Amino acid sequence: MTGRATARILASALFVALAAPAGAQVPFTSTPAVVKSIACVRACAAGGAAVEGALVRVRGRTMENVRYVVFLGGPGPRDDVVAVVARARRRSVDVRVPAGAPSGRLRLRNADGAPAKPSVATVAVGPGVAPPPPPPARELSGDPDRDTSDAIDAHVERSRVFFADGRNASLRYVVTAPEPVDVAVELVRRGGGQVARWTPGAVAPGVEQTIDWDGLVGGAAAPAGRYEFRVAPVSAVAAAEAERPEVVDSFRFLDDKFPVRGNHDFGGPTAVFGTARSGHSHQGQDVFAACGTPMVAARGGVVVFKAFQGNAGNYVVIRGEGNGNDYAYMHLARPALVERGERVRTGQPIGEVGDTGNAQGCHLHFELWSPPGWYEGGAPFDPLPSLREWDAVS
Repeated sequence: MTGRATARILASALFVALAAPAGAQVPFTSTPAVVKSIACVRACAAGGAAVEGALVRVRGRTMENVRYVVFLGGPGPRDDVVAVVARARRRSVDVRVPAGAPSGRLRLRNADGAPAKPSVATVAVGPGVAPPPPPPARELSGDPDRDTSDAIDAHVERSRVFFADGRNASLRYVVTAPEPVDVAVELVRRGGGQVARWTPGAVAPGVEQTIDWDGLVGGAAAPAGRYEFRVAPVSAVAAAEAERPEVVDSFRFLDDKFPVRGNHDFGGPTAVFGTARSGHSHQGQDVFAACGTPMVAARGGVVVFKAFQGNAGNYVVIRGEGNGNDYAYMHLARPALVERGERVRTGQPIGEVGDTGNAQGCHLHFELWSPPGWYEGGAPFDPLPSLREWDAVS
């Protein structure tokens, strides 16, 4: 049986296995992949076209579960040819071009059959065939990640990283070249220049490597924003090129997390910082939510106070890591879930919204104090701008 016939039988079998009666629910449990680009990377014809046996790399998102690549060709399934993936990674899959594969778009399917949408990018199959045009710019607009090296495959573990949440920003990368590659890794803040650099030296192929960043720059928390890990070979040849082959993956770094984890609002004019109170001014911002709504630490740090007071009710104060500000949470429904002296992480549950103490309705009274701290020489400042910013992104 020819390779072309085998590929078509596989296509037919795959289609039958995944077909379902009208109205039936197909039990796909995995997340379909998203294709961003397609390129022939090994044993290619002149001009970058793919030929039978060539290695095609499909890049995108959620690729680790992909098992099959369908070469779609023209309309309808008659000329479809299916190939089994040679290697799947989180951001790319490699596939050998099967006999009889047509030019055109690709569709990826996971091991359980979950189908990706047909790719916008196309692959040209056949000697002397012009390479396919790149995907339209609109398909990539707003996507900060790109992956352009045939020597290294890399991805960040999380697309959003919170400072002091107990988990570092992590880059994982693998050398996919056949020989060891001298590697350099840079961390860059968009619009702000280099933050850190690592030079692990010669890295063997096929062994996953990890780079961690704790969110600190010079001992202080880095500013919030979009950051990029850049991974590139640093050989003399690569350094001399006008454009080095480079893998870039990005993440959003956030310094604080909004503390009320449910429906909420910021109240009216009397809820804001500086409003007159009996004998004093309001030193924080009220965030109204139903009693029992979960609350988390806006920033990790050390618990410096935990008590009950007639006006504040159940309250807890956490000294923020990396900035020294004190974060005060008042009117908790019950005593805080953390103890004085305990180190907590950003986003860790600390209690529930309540109305203990002198509270009109269920709400969190939230205060921010500058160093050296809450009633220890620091001064309160308006937390509303920060709360609105955290609320918008977290």
